Amino acid sequence: MVLKDFGLMDYEKTNLMMQSFNDNRGKDTEDEIWILEHEPVYTYGISTDALSIPHHLPYPIIKTDRGGEITYHGPGQLVVYILMDFHRALIKPKEFIGKFQTSIYKALSTYSQDLVLNQEETGIFYKHQKIASFGLKMTKKGSYHGAAINRNMNLDAWKEIVICGNPDHQATDLFSLGVNVDRDKLANEMMRSIRLEFGEDI
Repeated sequence: MVLKDFGLMDYEKTNLMMQSFNDNRGKDTEDEIWILEHEPVYTYGISTDALSIPHHLPYPIIKTDRGGEITYHGPGQLVVYILMDFHRALIKPKEFIGKFQTSIYKALSTYSQDLVLNQEETGIFYKHQKIASFGLKMTKKGSYHGAAINRNMNLDAWKEIVICGNPDHQATDLFSLGVNVDRDKLANEMMRSIRLEFGEDI
């Protein structure tokens, strides 16, 4: 599996790149993990009711083809996109999603033992505060999109939306939990955890 670090990227450009990679994937195309951060943007997935999106949000709003509800991306949030041919690895979609979410959870759990992987609301939480979001696209050729981990970011932007459709939820980041981890170190730990979780499948 190839690791690519793109730095700070425009969301729409990245989305088109992922779609192109997936559309042109061949039977021998190597799987890739993309590490990056996005410029400030709100995105919403296929399960989001567009009528529930607030008006006059401070940043652009983009519809995407991933799963999940409306979310926020911005600098200080580590985004991990997994572009993998899970069919070639003989992994069923549900198992693939479980492995990916577990890998992110295990990596974050080294910083706090109080985190919970919530399957119903698709994220990792510290109490009622969300620290990581998931949104994957599964196709006949493979997966794309992935996870967003709040490292040290502008949390005020989250206050403009209802997180996971639950008004009782808030957002937090590692820095707010007393963890000041370097971006590259966190990226390497995520990659290591993904490799360990999938093992020979990648």
